[in-house]
Amino acid sequence: MGVIGDQLWWSRVSAEEQARLVRYRTAWEAYFGQIPDPLTTSHSDPRGLDNVKVNFIRPIVDKGVAMLFGQEPIFELDESTTTPTEVWLEQCWRANHKMLTLQKMAINGGVCGHVFVKMAQPQRGERYPRVINLSPEYVTVVTEPDDIERVTLYLIEFPARAEDGAQLTIRQRIEREGQRWRIVDQRARGDRAFETVADTPWPYAWPPIVDCQNLPSPNEYYGLADIEEDIIHLNGSLGFVLSNMARIVRHHAHPKTWAKGVQATEIKTAVDEMIVLNSPEAELHNLEMESDLASSLALYERLKEALHEMSRTPEVAMGKMNNIGTLSGVALQILYRPLTEKTEAKRRTYGEMLVELNRRLLALGGYGEEQWVTIHWPELLPSDPLQERQVALIDQQLGVSADTLLSQLGYDAAQEAQKREVEDRALGESALTAWEQSASEP
Repeated sequence: MGVIGDQLWWSRVSAEEQARLVRYRTAWEAYFGQIPDPLTTSHSDPRGLDNVKVNFIRPIVDKGVAMLFGQEPIFELDESTTTPTEVWLEQCWRANHKMLTLQKMAINGGVCGHVFVKMAQPQRGERYPRVINLSPEYVTVVTEPDDIERVTLYLIEFPARAEDGAQLTIRQRIEREGQRWRIVDQRARGDRAFETVADTPWPYAWPPIVDCQNLPSPNEYYGLADIEEDIIHLNGSLGFVLSNMARIVRHHAHPKTWAKGVQATEIKTAVDEMIVLNSPEAELHNLEMESDLASSLALYERLKEALHEMSRTPEVAMGKMNNIGTLSGVALQILYRPLTEKTEAKRRTYGEMLVELNRRLLALGGYGEEQWVTIHWPELLPSDPLQERQVALIDQQLGVSADTLLSQLGYDAAQEAQKREVEDRALGESALTAWEQSASEP
């Protein structure tokens, strides 16, 4: 996390950027469960034990990550065969821990609303370029005044410590110069001015950074997060309702005995004592709660339902299966529709970024700048294999080719044809051998 961790660095940030970073800090605190106490402490609860902190924020983000990158997307250049270029790209991603890196990108996007990925040339002893997932809070983008999609400067800036313990601010300016880019590395010690330590021209027409919105946000450069302010606030309201119920239960769940018409010394409530009321007008009763908190529980359920609707993360996606029987494929699609629609929107934003990232990685690897991959995304929802094959048989009767059906079921039609040919040949040879043996017997 670490955002806004150094006052000297913070003082260098503009007011507009400070507002964005405060939003990021609030979102990261919510994601990591650093939630303010819903209730203030009192003399009866000095340790704040009544405070119930629920964190639906992290499951919402993590479910979005799982839907987007829970299974590996395949990057392919040539659908007919595996080329050496594809092999190199696969090995490059393997060296950069493909799935872990993709999931970290999606977490940054889900929390902050934007993803920044930096490419670095391979250093001595390295074979492949590095893919670096940048912290969104440390990247500022400057665009053309009349075109927010045309970037003129990527500014990476963050606090650090020198070897002697002094405070540093590290800055890297990736700035457009005509049709090229220039990378300027700078350092500032304490509150001193920045000093340039390296000034390197970038030999490509594109910068070493790609980025994308997590969810589309029109008229803005930075995208929308999975957990905007309204969702974080609603999550806090859920904790407030639960905390109030916890306080009510602590004060009133245990019945309180009260008496009328007797002296306190006359009442003995030990387990081996007998309660004797000497006066006929005396009374002894238990004071109990008259409510079972049904209205409070109903409010909690309504708020939780609103949270799932606003975040487009259905409860069934979180594993809640109450009162749900066997689901057909259509029913499953309807239940998951909000989440699948959100994931499809992410596939468009992240997919475009990944296509461009792969193009630039291949250019850094010496394979040219016009290599465009096709992304094969996995199925969003679990399928019923039996139902799929029954539909495939019906399609075959309607005239759909075997190649098309095999491709829809995830098989390679050409490879399956070769395997069947080998199997048929082996079966024919086995039958011929058996016939020859039977013919040679007397």
